[in-house]
Amino acid sequence: MNRLHALFRRVSAVAAGTLLGLTGVAIFAAPASAHHSNVTGTAKCDAATGEWVVTWNIKSESTPDKVKKFKLAEVVAKTYVGGKATKVTIPDLPVTDGEKYPYKVKKTLTAKQRVPGDVRMASLAIKVTWDNGYTEQRWSKATVNFCGTCEAPKPTPTPSASEPPTPTPTPTTSEPPTPTAPNPTASIQADCEGIAHVTLNNADDATAPAKFTVKGGDDIIEQVEVKPGQSTTVEVPAEQAATITVTVEGRTKPLFEGAPEPADDCVKPGEPTGAYKSTCDELIFEINNPEDGETTTATFTPNKGEPQTLTVEPGMSGTVSFPAEEGLIVTPSGEGIENPEPIAWKKPADCTPGEGGGEPGLPVTGAAAGGIAAGAAVLLAVGGGLFVMARRRKLRFTA
Repeated sequence: MNRLHALFRRVSAVAAGTLLGLTGVAIFAAPASAHHSNVTGTAKCDAATGEWVVTWNIKSESTPDKVKKFKLAEVVAKTYVGGKATKVTIPDLPVTDGEKYPYKVKKTLTAKQRVPGDVRMASLAIKVTWDNGYTEQRWSKATVNFCGTCEAPKPTPTPSASEPPTPTPTPTTSEPPTPTAPNPTASIQADCEGIAHVTLNNADDATAPAKFTVKGGDDIIEQVEVKPGQSTTVEVPAEQAATITVTVEGRTKPLFEGAPEPADDCVKPGEPTGAYKSTCDELIFEINNPEDGETTTATFTPNKGEPQTLTVEPGMSGTVSFPAEEGLIVTPSGEGIENPEPIAWKKPADCTPGEGGGEPGLPVTGAAAGGIAAGAAVLLAVGGGLFVMARRRKLRFTA
C-alpha cells in the first residue's frame, strides 16, 4: 500500500473538469499534474570575515501554464552549533502578506545567508502560495552540512610606541619562495533521490589550488583541483552516498566523513499527493494519483455535516467539496495518511456579498435572467451526462 505522504499539500487542481448547472456541480477525474516548490543550498567560507555564506535557491516546479507567480507563505530558517538549533531570519526571504506575488515561477529565487564560522549546519523550510490560490501544506526543506574550518585571519599585533618595529628582512634570490597554501571547505546536501551534492570550495585568500578527493563508500567518485576563489560540485550516486569522505591533498584529517543529512518530506514515485483550496463557495480537496501508484482511499470528516470518502485509481485525480460556512473544519483520514491535521475553510478576500456564507445577493431579473436560465439549462443537460460518466468511472474505484 502506498503511503499518502504529507497528503494535503496545497497544489494546483489541474485535471478536474467542471460544468455548473442550475442545482450543482459535476466533477470527474482525469490525469493529474501537481505543482510544488523545491529548495537547494550550497555554502562557501568567506575567509575575510570568517563567516559561511549560504546560497539558497527556490524553484516552483511543474506549474500549470495559468500559474505565473508565487509568494513565500511561511519561512523557517535554522542554524546548528553542537547539535543545538537556533531560528534565524534571512532578510532576502521575507514572507509576503496580502495578494502580492513578487516571484515568477519560471525564475529561480536566490537568497544569501551569512552565519558564523562555528556553525556546522543550516536548514531552510518554506511553504509557497501561487497566484491561483493554492498553498503548500507540506514544507519544502533543505539542509546543508558545512565541512572544514572557516576562520578570519588573526590580526597582526601592532608594536607599542616604545618598541621599535622589527625590520622585515629582504629576501635574497637564494632564499626559497614563500610556500603556497590552499584554503579548502565543502558543503553537502542530499536530494530526494538520495544523491549527495558535494560543493568544493577554495577560498579567495588561498595562494594555491586545492586538490580534493571525493569518495562514496570505498570508491573514488572524483578527484578535482579547485583554483583559489572558485568552487565546483561533485555528485555522489545514491547507492554510494551512505558514507562520503572528502579529503584534501596535504591534510591528514578529512574535511567530511559520514552520511549527509537526508532530504525531508520527499514524495516518492508512486505516492499520491493532495491539494486543498478555499473558494467563496466551497472547501475543495483533491487527490492526484500517479500512473505507478496504487488505488488510494481517503475519508474527509467535517465538523458540520456528513463525512465523504474519495477513492482514486492510479493515473487519475479526484475531488470532494464541502459547502463554505464560517467555522467549517474538515479532517482527512485514511490508511497511510501521515499526521492528519484539521483543515479550516478560509474566506477569500475577493468574495462578493452572497458568497461564502455572507448575506444573500440580489436576484438577477429581466432579459439577462432569461438568457442565463437558457444557458444554464444547456449546461445542466451536458453536466448531467458528464455526471453519469463520472459515476460510471467511480464504480471502478475500490474501497
